[in-house]
Amino acid sequence: MTAIDVLIPTYRRPAALAVTLASLIGQTMRDFRVVISDQTDEVGALEAGEVAGVVRVLRAHGHVVELHRHLPRRGMAEQRQFLLDQATAPYSLFVDDD
Repeated sequence: MTAIDVLIPTYRRPAALAVTLASLIGQTMRDFRVVISDQTDEVGALEAGEVAGVVRVLRAHGHVVELHRHLPRRGMAEQRQFLLDQATAPYSLFVDDD
């Protein structure tokens, strides 16, 4: 079990999500898992090349990265609750991609 779950909601922002994920690579705290929930109706941020590349780097550094398409959209509060339901670590940190 990891110490911290980093929970990231996203919607139609693949470039911003990639930058947010890239910022996690350099963190000195190494014991974290990343959980992303995308509510994009059409082709989502999770399929974007820039996101896939950063996810590969995070995984290469030993981090677990979970990718979820959470549809239908029911608003930010429901999406955050969905992410919180995925958390297994003793601590959770919500990080927005903006």
